[in-house]
Formats: sequence, structure tokens, C-alpha cells
Amino acid sequence: MARPLLQAVLLFLVGALGVFALAPLQLFPLAWLALAALFAAWRQHPGCWRAALQGFAWGLGYFLASIHWVYISLHTYGGMPAWLALLCTGLFAAYLALFPALAGWLSTSLLARRPGAASLLLGMPALFVLADVLRGWLFTGFPWAAIGYSQLPVLGGWLPILGSHGLTLLLALAVAVTLWRWRAGALLAGALLLAGLGLQQLRFTQPVGGPVSVSLLQGNIPQDIKWVRENYVQSLRVYHEQLGRAQGQLIVLPETAFPAFLEQTPPEYLDELRRMARSKQTQVLFGIAISGSQPGEYYNGVVRLDQPQLTPYRKSHLVPFGEYVPMPALFGWMYRFMSIPLDGFTAGLDPQAPFALAGGSVAANVCYEDIFGHEFRVNAANATLLANVSNLAWFDGSWAAEQQLQMAQARVLENGRELVRATNTGATAVIGIDGRIRDRLPLQTRGVLESRVWHYTGATPYQRWGDAAIWGLLAVFIGVSCFGFRKTKHED
Repeated sequence: MARPLLQAVLLFLVGALGVFALAPLQLFPLAWLALAALFAAWRQHPGCWRAALQGFAWGLGYFLASIHWVYISLHTYGGMPAWLALLCTGLFAAYLALFPALAGWLSTSLLARRPGAASLLLGMPALFVLADVLRGWLFTGFPWAAIGYSQLPVLGGWLPILGSHGLTLLLALAVAVTLWRWRAGALLAGALLLAGLGLQQLRFTQPVGGPVSVSLLQGNIPQDIKWVRENYVQSLRVYHEQLGRAQGQLIVLPETAFPAFLEQTPPEYLDELRRMARSKQTQVLFGIAISGSQPGEYYNGVVRLDQPQLTPYRKSHLVPFGEYVPMPALFGWMYRFMSIPLDGFTAGLDPQAPFALAGGSVAANVCYEDIFGHEFRVNAANATLLANVSNLAWFDGSWAAEQQLQMAQARVLENGRELVRATNTGATAVIGIDGRIRDRLPLQTRGVLESRVWHYTGATPYQRWGDAAIWGLLAVFIGVSCFGFRKTKHED
């Protein structure tokens, strides 16, 4: 009993260590080590339930470390008692840990029925990725901090073809082969790295027109005062001043920049902003709550300042427990312990048309919509430029902003479009076509980011076909593992 418990504790610690491979530290080799420890435990044929426990322990460490910011949003800004916020954060991490636990159960079951190299080299990595894909889909999905993002600096060239799940699969495959034969693993890793570098030189999309100057406004209004009535006028003043000195042809303000519904925002204030924009010959996008056509229907939206009556962008992938209550009969009690200014949002329906702005088509998205690669590509397909508006002040003091910025870099590479991000407290940034951060503002500072972007047309393989390549590879790997050759005396 003591040995399995000690092993579970060690896997918990190794899983937590793996998060250092992600932004902001980006110590990407740690992802290889973390996954190697998990796969090595499963290779010992521990039995299905023990393998599930090992996967759960590893996942609990990994997800507690990667989503620590949930506690900050619930307690510091949501007003939930500390003990309850800790409990909810732990339960959420435990739910996410069920997916590597499932991968462990399935992998060990496969190894018991079909022992051999195919199950070790193909089946185990494929089942790990399959569980991770399921995590990003089940109950609306939460694909945050997929371990494959850690390989963005070295394997990012694969993203236009395979997407983010592809990076996880390549990482898992390289780890499995290394555990089997370290020389073969080194050769495979080298081949993947070289191929990734070569793929980075390819461009599936082409720039159209000249550069467009952009101004991204970061108001840095703390979450604990953002929705306080007495501070409303101050919020309006901040963005009035910033828009007044912005120089870009396109100006973007953050999510819910004005803490009220569009219909409640003083008309004279919006008229003054329009006058300023006309005098600069610039166009403005901003995030704001907008009412729907039915009573009680409202959206987290993005609108054009010059023509707010045009169809706005309506956020389609809402945040559970933040923007709406999933299964109110089961989870409604939580809201008695929280103070959230707006909930009960209605989800918009995709696809949504881009905005005709700045000489091109700008596809807007809001907050964590940019972590869902398979959904993000739908609206990006008809755009020449991508714009994300966010308010990550809920998580100030954590790694959430840097983690999300890294995932946004992946969306750029997957879709072959540049992306601008305007956020309340950070990370406000411009991501170039190569997936690198061209310009950014420091976190938790007030300022205007002046930069340039280019419009792009064309389509990457991932934008055309989404995760079809990954589903095909998973089917082949699992199929070969289930129906391939059994172990021979020459195999480990």
C-alpha cells in the first residue's frame, strides 16, 4: 500500500512540475520529463485501476498548478469564502484529472490484451491525446493548458497542419518511443524538430495590401472596482483619454470596456468618441454587454463605434459559472456565495460575419474563446485579421494571462492570420503571422499599444479541415494497437 501511495505522490509532484513547461516560464523540456514519468509508470503493467490512480495523481498535480487562478477569481474577486473557493478549485482540478486517469485505464487495458510495441508506441500516446480531446469537448469543454502548447517554440511549425492536439500527439509519441528505445526516441525527436523548423518556413496564407496601424487600449481598471457605480465615470474618462491619444487606423478596446449595457451608456459620451474617431479618420471596436430582442436576453458583445446598429459580434462560447449557470438545479447554490456583476448571458450562434474594417475583414472573439481551436477556425476562415477582446482582471496575480497569450499564439499559426488582443489588465499584444509576439504592454499597467498588422488571405490545412488529421492519426494508431502484431521475444 505504501509503494502505490508514494508513487502517486511523486506523480502528483511531477505533474505539477510539468506546468513550468508552459507560459510564462516556457521550460519546454519539463513537459517531456513529466509525460515520461507518467508513461513509465503505465509501462509497468500496474493494473487498470492503479494506472487510473496514477493518471489521476499526475493530472491533479498538473491541473492544480495550471488553473490555480480559479481560486483568485472565486475568492479575491468573486467574494466566495476562502475555504469554499479552495474546495471548488480542488474539485475542478479533480474533474480535469479524470481525463489522464481515463487514459491510464484504457492504456493499461490495451497493454494487457495486446502486449507489444504497437500498444506502447502508438496506443498509449493516442489514448492520452484522445482523453485530452475529450476534455476539450465534454460539457462544453475546457482545453486550457494542454501540454502540447509547451512545445510551441520547437514544434510550432506543425500547428498549421495538425493543430494544438497535434503538438500533444507528437510530444506523446516522442516520449513513448524514447522510453522504448532511447536512440530511436532521439532520432524521432530530432526529425520532428527539423521538420517543425522546415514547416515554419512555409506560408499557407498571403498578405494583402499594406500595413495597418493599430492602437490597443489597456485601461487597467481593477476588477474589484470596475463594476462599482461610483467608479463608472472614471472608467469612461480612462478610455476617453486613451482614445484621444491613440494613433492607429484601427483602435480596439477590451471586453466590457464600458461597465454597462450599450443601451445604458450615455449617448453624448459615445457621440464624443465618434467625433474623436472621425477627426482621426480611424475606426473603433469595443467590447460591451448588449441586449437581445427578447426580455432577459443579453450578450457579451463586440460592436463598431461608428455603426453600433450593425450586427455586433455575440460571444458564442460562454464561461460556465462566470457568464451562465450550467445545470442551475445542481450548481445554483454557488451563486449565494459569490458576487458576479453579470451572469445569465445568452450564447451567440456561429458562424458570425467579420467586421469590414481597416481595409479588410476583422473576426472578433471574446475572452477565452481563443482557447478552442476547433471553434476558432470557423469565424477566422472568412477574415483577414483576428481581434480578441478580454478582461483577465479576474485572474490578476496569476499566470492565466500569459497562458492564454500562448494559446492565442497557437491560434495564429493554425489559421494563418495575425491577431490583436486588447485586454483590461493584460496581456495586450499583437501576434505576427509567425506566431511570435510583435509588440505587447506590461501586465497591470495603463497604456496604449501602438503597432502594425497585415491582412492575410488563403487557408492553412488546419483551417480547411480542422482536427480531421488528428482523428485520422488517432484511429490508425489505436487500430494498429488493437489489431496489430502481438509481442515477440525481441520486444520489450
